[in-house]
Amino acid sequence: MHSSLGYRFGISKLVLIPASILFLLAEVVSAQEYVGLQSVAQRYRPGLESEGMPVGAMKLYPQAGVETVYIDNVFATQNGERDDLALLFTPEARLTSTTSKYRAELGANAEVARYSDFDSENYEDLRFWTTADTGFGNSEVSADLRLSALHEDRTSPDDVRGSELTEFSDNSIDLNYSYRPGRLFTRVDGGFRRLNFDDTDAPGGGSIDNDDRDRDITELGVRVGYSLSPDLAIYGELRGDGIDYDEQTDDDGFERSSDGVQLRAGTLIEITELISGEFYLCYEERDYDDSSFSDVDGLIFGGDVVWNLTQLTTVTAEAHRRVDDTTIVGASGIMKTLIGVGIDHELRRNLILNANLAYINDDFKGISREDDIVGLEIGGRYLMNRYAYVDFGYGYSDRDTSPSSSAGRVFTINEVFVRFVARL
Repeated sequence: MHSSLGYRFGISKLVLIPASILFLLAEVVSAQEYVGLQSVAQRYRPGLESEGMPVGAMKLYPQAGVETVYIDNVFATQNGERDDLALLFTPEARLTSTTSKYRAELGANAEVARYSDFDSENYEDLRFWTTADTGFGNSEVSADLRLSALHEDRTSPDDVRGSELTEFSDNSIDLNYSYRPGRLFTRVDGGFRRLNFDDTDAPGGGSIDNDDRDRDITELGVRVGYSLSPDLAIYGELRGDGIDYDEQTDDDGFERSSDGVQLRAGTLIEITELISGEFYLCYEERDYDDSSFSDVDGLIFGGDVVWNLTQLTTVTAEAHRRVDDTTIVGASGIMKTLIGVGIDHELRRNLILNANLAYINDDFKGISREDDIVGLEIGGRYLMNRYAYVDFGYGYSDRDTSPSSSAGRVFTINEVFVRFVARL
């Protein structure tokens, strides 16, 4: 599903993700450690699911989507809103292999948008990925490589407001090793991410230099836990990361590189056969190279719950709080808090309705600015057969910034979308 706000509400579970800000939710534990409940929308439906095309010992899952979106505030402005109609093309292909010894997937997709009136908002997003995991004895190893050429949404607080959209590349690799001897489980994971922003045309002519936004992000984590029962596990986790900007000082004279550490304690629980979730409490500290930036520290938290209220209805809820990086002038980071709830209902076997509501509070550290963001989406998926489905819905998003004199951009956006997908 598409949203001009850059937020995507998953049909099976609320996931609200700003397109240009990496908001890391609670890490998904290895399936070897914990398997949560399936929601109504995640269930396998015989005769309505893609079976793929055999390619030797592998299977190819190709699909192509066409989506129409009406947006009443394309530029995400407080006044002088401009509306437009966009046409999106979303091809995708996944090549998968599953055996008793390993699983692997190679995939690629694209999202090409063409606006009726505002060519400046056209974009072509490309994504490539490969994932693999294998188990031996009590151990499991997995790897994930992703290469992306994307655009920055107008609603991003870091958007430079160029005459065209800002394009950037987002490439990452993640490695994971887990070991489970009996009830004890351990996991070591590490990742590297590279963000590289292109310069963009300025509204009055010339260009906006985005080289000072280019950065590398390195992360390492160690988790140790114990399964008290098949339905309850506890864990402790230590994580560290480093954000290293290419330029020592940005165009405004700030040194934005920083190092962070997290000490986390959490639980994985299946309360009944109908409710499961993960909850954690964490102390986080982030130190900045720039002496004018105050270090950010304090308690953060997170939690996800899946509740199969009935055989036909699933309620999901999440709450997360963490520190994000930003390139807003004068701000060292963002203390981001998210609260969301979603409902999936199987009206018929091939018709799944959903409603999702989310609230985000962005507290910018080092400057007097605080954003409150509300997002709502109501829609559904109609499964025509195993070869085609239709997504449809209405989305609403609103951002309010205080104080009103700050550099934040207040906006309200409404949109309606319909997406047709054909697959094999």
